[in-house]
Amino acid sequence: MTNENNETGENHNQDDRIVRHLEEFGPSAFGGSDLLKSIMLKSLLHYYPEVDLSSLRIARELNFTQTLMMTWAEEYLRSSGLSWSKLFILLCLRAMQDAGEKGLNPSTLSGHLSVTRNTVSTLLGGLERQGYVTREMDPEDKRRFVIRLTPAGWDAVERSSEPLFRHLQTLLGSMNCEQRVALVHGLMEFQRAIIKDRPELAARSTPPVLNSIEE
Repeated sequence: MTNENNETGENHNQDDRIVRHLEEFGPSAFGGSDLLKSIMLKSLLHYYPEVDLSSLRIARELNFTQTLMMTWAEEYLRSSGLSWSKLFILLCLRAMQDAGEKGLNPSTLSGHLSVTRNTVSTLLGGLERQGYVTREMDPEDKRRFVIRLTPAGWDAVERSSEPLFRHLQTLLGSMNCEQRVALVHGLMEFQRAIIKDRPELAARSTPPVLNSIEE
């Protein structure tokens, strides 16, 4: 009888936690089976009763958002043969050339984007084959190369980024300034927590903007 009462009390507690969670956070934008969601949440609480459901929900939504955003962006960039990662390399090169700089060498670009030189080299190789960048010997240091945008690369940036960024602004139009600030601050706080917890892993992490390597 005692076991049955304990089990009943545990089930009620789980149900209450699930109801409160759904009232606070609402259903996922991705939809899905309500029955499966309920069973999944109950299973998680059964095995990990000390875990806050909001922590798992945040991780889940971050993963879904990242995947969805990258898939969405690729649609806008496909016609130019670009990816999100290649676009941001071209944007960096354009900004430097607008500022009157001669270009960027791969090591500086690697440090600015917080990725390995091998990653940058792979991406630059693809952009060079597409005719979007040139790789020239640095006249001040013959051991290094300078990467510059070509006219075709400049055109690809103009053609791809403007509609992408304009539509991104439209998508975020449903969020007011306070919500946007809160979102950025929340994400940065989570980033700081991860870095504090495992600094050696964070130092090797590749930002989402460049975690897809294309030839």
